[in-house]
Amino acid sequence: MNSSRAGTYGAIARSALRSFLCVYAFSIAATADSSAQTTAPSSTKSSPQAEACYAGYGLPPQEKIKICTDVIEHTKPADSSTALAYFSRAVASSSLGDQKGAQADYKEALKLFTDAIRASPGNATMLFQRGLIYHTMGEIDQAIVDYSDAIRLAPTDGYAYVNRGIALYSRKDNNDGALRDFDAAIKLNRCEVNAWINRGIVYKRKGNLDQAVSDFTTAIGCLPPDPPPVRLAGETPTGAALNAAYFRQAQAAAQLSDAYYQRGLAYLARVGKNAKSSTPALDMAIADFTTAIRFNPTAAAPLVGRASAYMQKEQFRPAIADYTEALRLGSGDESTYLNRGIAYHSVKEADSAIADYSEAHRINPTDVIPLINRGIASYSLKSQCDPAIQDFTEALKIDPKEIDALANRGICWSEKGEQDKAIADFSEALRLGLQTGDVLTFGSKDPEALRHWAQVAHARYLRGLAYLAKGEQDLALADFNESIRLNPDEARTFVARGGIYLLRQAYKRAIADFDEGLRLDPAYAFGYFQRGFAYHSLNEPDKAYADYSKSITLDPKYITAYLNRGILEYARRGDFAGAIADFTTALKLSPDNVDALLHRGVAYGASGDFEKSFADLDRAIDLSPSSAKAYYYRGVLDTMRSDTQRALADFGNAIRLDAKGADPYLARAGVYAQLGQHSKAIADLDQVIALTPTASVAYYNRGFSYFATGQYAKAIADYNEAIKLNPDLAVAYSNRCLTRAVLGKDLADAVGDCDRALKLQPANLDARDTRAFIYLKLSDYPKAIADYGLSLQADPNRARALYGLGLAKAKSGDKAAGEADMAAAAKRAPGIARDFTRFGVTIN
Repeated sequence: MNSSRAGTYGAIARSALRSFLCVYAFSIAATADSSAQTTAPSSTKSSPQAEACYAGYGLPPQEKIKICTDVIEHTKPADSSTALAYFSRAVASSSLGDQKGAQADYKEALKLFTDAIRASPGNATMLFQRGLIYHTMGEIDQAIVDYSDAIRLAPTDGYAYVNRGIALYSRKDNNDGALRDFDAAIKLNRCEVNAWINRGIVYKRKGNLDQAVSDFTTAIGCLPPDPPPVRLAGETPTGAALNAAYFRQAQAAAQLSDAYYQRGLAYLARVGKNAKSSTPALDMAIADFTTAIRFNPTAAAPLVGRASAYMQKEQFRPAIADYTEALRLGSGDESTYLNRGIAYHSVKEADSAIADYSEAHRINPTDVIPLINRGIASYSLKSQCDPAIQDFTEALKIDPKEIDALANRGICWSEKGEQDKAIADFSEALRLGLQTGDVLTFGSKDPEALRHWAQVAHARYLRGLAYLAKGEQDLALADFNESIRLNPDEARTFVARGGIYLLRQAYKRAIADFDEGLRLDPAYAFGYFQRGFAYHSLNEPDKAYADYSKSITLDPKYITAYLNRGILEYARRGDFAGAIADFTTALKLSPDNVDALLHRGVAYGASGDFEKSFADLDRAIDLSPSSAKAYYYRGVLDTMRSDTQRALADFGNAIRLDAKGADPYLARAGVYAQLGQHSKAIADLDQVIALTPTASVAYYNRGFSYFATGQYAKAIADYNEAIKLNPDLAVAYSNRCLTRAVLGKDLADAVGDCDRALKLQPANLDARDTRAFIYLKLSDYPKAIADYGLSLQADPNRARALYGLGLAKAKSGDKAAGEADMAAAAKRAPGIARDFTRFGVTIN
C-alpha cells in the first residue's frame, strides 16, 4: 500500500514564517490489490453446517469460527473436509486479529491436506486447496507449485488458473504470466467472474484503464443484476435458511460488490491533477463504490475507496464517515487511521487528527508518515512546536534521509525564532534532495521527477524564509530565485520574493512578482494584501483599496488587511466612517488588538469624536503601557484639542519609550514652535534629521524655526535641503521666497520660488502675498496690486493683503485709496504696519 502524508513543508500566509499548507496524497487503505481467491468446489455432499463453514461469504467471523469449530469437533476421523474447516476458521480468526490462532489452524489444515494428497496424489482439488492455504500464508512459491500441479491434473478446471494468476501478479509482479492464466480461465468459462475481475486489476496495474473498466464491466454482466445483499452481523438467517442457496446468493452479491469496487478504483485512477476536469471520474468512482457498499455492507474496502474519492473532492465530512464505518467493520489497519487523520486534519479537528495519527503510529511504529503528520497537526493546528519537533526528530531516527521531517522541523525551528537551526534543517533537506536529483533529471516530465524537483524548490523557498527572518535579504533572494527556477508554478515563492522587493522599496518589481503569484493562485489572500501594500506605498489608494478588499473577501478573518484598509480610508480617502468600521471589525476578531485601538482612536479624532477617540487611546495605553506609538497618537489628538501641555507630556513619554522613533520628536517640535519655543523645536528637529536624514518635512520645519528666530541664512539652507529631498514641497518654495524677500537679496530668485509654489499650489495665499511683497520692494506696484487683489478675492478679511494693497496704491499715486485700505487693515490687525516696516517696506 502506498502511504499518505498530510503535508510537506509550509506556505507563506500571514507572515514570512507563521505559515504552512498541508499537501495531501491519498492511498486507498485496506484495499486488496487482488480480488478474492477462488475456492474449489467440494466433491462431496456436505451438511448445511459444513456448507456454512466452508462458504467464503455470508457469515460474520465470530459465527463462522463457532460453526467451523463444531464441524471440526464432530468430524471423526479428520479428513480433507476437516482440513477445509480448519482453513475457514483460520481465515475468520485472522480477520479478527487472532494471528496466533490462525497460524495454528493453517498448519493443521496443511497437515491434513498433505496426508490426503499422499493418500491420493492425483487429486487436483486437494492440491488446489493446499495451494490456497500456502497462498494465504504467504508461501507463494509452494502455492504456485500446487496450483500448477492442479492445472496439470485438471486442465479444464479454471479455478487453479485464476489463483495462480493472482499469485503471479500480486506476489511475483509477473503481470504477463497472470494475464495468460486469466485468459486461460476465461477461455474455459466465459463468465469466470474472478478471472475477469483479476484480469481487470492487472490491466489497471499496467495503466490500461479502459481495458480494466471493460473487464470489470464484463464481470458485472456475468452476475445476477440484483442479488440480495450480504447481510450484516446479527442479520444472518438461522437453521434451514443457512443452506447452499443462501451462500450462493451471498457469494454472488460479494462478487458483484467486488466488481463494482474494482471498477470504482479504475475510475479513481483516471483522476488527474485538475480537480475540475477530474470531477466526472470521481463521481463515477463514488457511484460504483456506493453500489459495492449496497451489495456488501460488511466489506470495509469499498467504504475506504469511496472515502478516498471524497477526499479528492475535498468533501472531508463524508470521507470521515466512511473511514469510521470501515474501522467499525474491522479495517483497523494503519492506512485507514492515517487517512481518517488526514480528513480530520483537513477540517482542522486537531485532537481527532492527532489521535488517528497516533493510532497509525502504534500499529506501525516504523512508518515515519504518521509521525510527520502528527507533528504537522501539532504545529499547524495547535501552534505547539515542541511536540512537533519531537515527532519530526523521532521520524529522522527511523529514517535520517526523510526530507519531509527535516523540512517541517525547520519550519518549527523558524516558528520558535531559532533560524540557524531552521537553516541547518532546510540545508540538509536540500543536500539530500540534490543527491536524489543526480538520478532524477531536472526538466523531465516523469511524475516522480516533477514531484522531487518541486520538493527541492520548496526547501529553497523555506530556507529563504528563514534567511529573511534573520534579515539576510541577499541570501533569501538567492534562494527564492533558485526556487522559482526549479518550480516556476509556485505562487508563494513569487509573493515571498515580492516581499523582499517591498522591504527594499522596489515597489514596481514587487508588484510584478505579486501579479505573477496571483496569476498562479487567484485565491491567495496574502498575495493581494502584499500587492495592496505596494500600491499603498506608491500612493495609488484606489488600487490598494481594491487589493485589501479582495484579501478580506478571500479571508474574512485577516486582521491586518482590515487595519491597512482602515488606515488607507482615513489617511488617503478621508472616509473616517469606513475606517472606523474596519478597525471595529478587527477588534471583534481580536478585542485587545492595540494597533486597531490606536488607529480607530485616530479616526474618531479626525472625525471630531474626541470622547471615543481618547477612550480608544487610553485603553491602548492600559493594554500596552510600553507602546511608544500609543502615547504618540494620543499626543497628536492632544494637539488637535489644543491641549499643548498634555501633548508635550505624551510625546515625551513616546520618546522615553522609543528614543529612535522620529515621529514623536517631529510632533513635539511642532508644539514647541506653536508655543514660540523655537530653540526647543530646533533641538527636536535636529534629532529627527539625525534619525531620518531624508525627512524633507523636518528640514522645512527647522527652516521655519530658524526664520522665526531671525536665522535667515540657516533657514534658507534648510529650505534648500527640503526642496532637494522633495522637489514638490510647495511650502518650502513659499517660505524660501519669503526669507529671500526679507533679506532683500536674490529677489528675482525669490519671485521664482513663489512662482513655483503657486504652480504647485495655486490656492497658496501666503505665496501670493509674499510675491506681492517682493513686487513692492521692486517698486513694481501694478503687479503687487494684482497679486494682493487676487488674495483678497479669495479671502476678503486678509489684513496682510489689504495693507500691502494700500501701500502699493499709495506708492503708485492713489494716496487716498491706499490710506483707506491701510487704515482698514490696521483695524483688523493693529500691528500690521510694524510687520511691513520690520521687513523694509514703509509708506515713505
